[in-house]
Amino acid sequence: MAHDKAFVALRMVTGIIFLMHGFAKLQKGMDAVSVMFVDLGLPGWLAHPVLAMELVGGIALILGVGAGFAAWGLAVIMAGAIVTVKWKNGFIGGPEKSGYEFDLILLAVTVCVGLKRTEKRPG
Repeated sequence: MAHDKAFVALRMVTGIIFLMHGFAKLQKGMDAVSVMFVDLGLPGWLAHPVLAMELVGGIALILGVGAGFAAWGLAVIMAGAIVTVKWKNGFIGGPEKSGYEFDLILLAVTVCVGLKRTEKRPG
């Protein structure tokens, strides 16, 4: 029982984090976010599906509706962020460069949510 409540809290907090990151991108404006993606060596168009997944996925995690599917989409984003952007900065990062530690915990949580929400239930 306590385990289930803790899992729900972890899922919801993770959803809030993704939702707020999506809102931050919206506030910057998609043109600026697309340019930021290009500056990171990623295609600019990728900013749009990432933003959509952060917003929709964040809401799904908060509400628990479609959370398993959303979690897998968010896990892909986190794995991509680690591999393409953050890995070269190291685990902690350095001056003006963040490491991948935050992305790694978000990856771990989204994988756990995805596994729990998509596991076969008896009966």
